[in-house]
Amino acid sequence: MQVPKIKTYVREFTDWMLTDEAQEYLPYWETQQNWQDHFNVEAKDLAASYDAALDSKTNRRHYRRGGYDPKRSMLAIMEWEPDFVRDAFRDLYSEDRDLEGRIQRFVFYINELFNRYRDAKPKARIPTHYHDDDYQIVSIYLMGQYPDKYAPYSTDLLQTICTKLGAKSVPPAADFPRYTKLLQTLRPFLHEEEVLKNYREVLRDIDYQGDSALLMFWFFKYVEQEGQAPQTAQ
Repeated sequence: MQVPKIKTYVREFTDWMLTDEAQEYLPYWETQQNWQDHFNVEAKDLAASYDAALDSKTNRRHYRRGGYDPKRSMLAIMEWEPDFVRDAFRDLYSEDRDLEGRIQRFVFYINELFNRYRDAKPKARIPTHYHDDDYQIVSIYLMGQYPDKYAPYSTDLLQTICTKLGAKSVPPAADFPRYTKLLQTLRPFLHEEEVLKNYREVLRDIDYQGDSALLMFWFFKYVEQEGQAPQTAQ
């Protein structure tokens, strides 16, 4: 990564945070707080816990939009076989295990459970489980459980950030562990007084207020939407 490029983007991001466009991302923080408040993998009614946790009063597009509804499919599976889903989440949240293995196993488990669900309920009108989505929904589950470590993922976002910030190599395929490391690597650049001042100013009462990797994700989204990398002084 090229430090001058990062610092230039951070300066621009600091002002952008206060715009209406930037604040359209705040529902991520709302969902993060809801997950912290409601989700319990050991809850007797796992489906009710999940339903309350994956919610937003202001915008649900990060997990529910036209043609994409992983929440609906997960609720159906949970109500049918909650203990198997519980085991899948336990494994996903086992931080002592390899991250790549955990996310891949989780998607595999949900796929297998959904296939069994469809066999048991052939009249069900849920076309797919939507969890084979480039780890988008899995990253939301992780960001809810561990706010300071994980943030929403997409391979396109990772590749764009690596390209624009001058990384020595750009991953050719999905690399969730590298993305997670990148969130931590760039954290110090965003812990500047003006950035944190604006950050505290824009968060709403319903949003997660603790240390959150969403701040880095927010920065990534700004970098992603900008055209060319900014020019830096030589």
